[in-house]
Amino acid sequence: MAGINVYILLLCLLPASVLPDFAARKLCHAGCGFGIMCLDSSELLDCSFVWVVAASSIAMAWIPTLPQFRFARPRDVGITAYLLLVSLWFGAGLPSPLLAPLFFADPAGAVVGKLVTHHAPSLNPIWYSNKTVCGTLAVVAVTYGTVPFSEPAALRLSVALLAGAAEAVGGEYDNVALGAVVVLGWQISEWSSASS
Repeated sequence: MAGINVYILLLCLLPASVLPDFAARKLCHAGCGFGIMCLDSSELLDCSFVWVVAASSIAMAWIPTLPQFRFARPRDVGITAYLLLVSLWFGAGLPSPLLAPLFFADPAGAVVGKLVTHHAPSLNPIWYSNKTVCGTLAVVAVTYGTVPFSEPAALRLSVALLAGAAEAVGGEYDNVALGAVVVLGWQISEWSSASS
């Protein structure tokens, strides 16, 4: 648990000349997600840790007199939605590995989209709002690779495709939209297993 706090502090302290804000934000998203996946939502201590980190981080995003994350926007809806979703997830006792697509697909889409647009813009047209084809394909691929259920196979692919669409149209709430798709897919997978 302390590792997550040290990780966040390191990302905040590194100067933007070494680690640009965009990279720090996406590394925070994925790195904290990895740490959270190592926690157990059935353990009160782990839940309490998630809730304290979420509450303090949301406060930092919304209360200007508190220290701010260098990679956060004032009243950052994206950070707030991400942390509220994780808090509710742990409150409901849902398995933390189900959050893997949320933690890794969203940052992968942003990074891949930005890199391909920078190096080969003709290969990466915008298809919806500010979402690019390659960024969305990255969301789909990473979701497909990280959903913790595999049966039925068509469900896994459907969840990945829907996650790509949800992340694109979700706007500031893309993490919530992506998480909803994964939960729905997991529920269908559980029902399918139970009826087999």
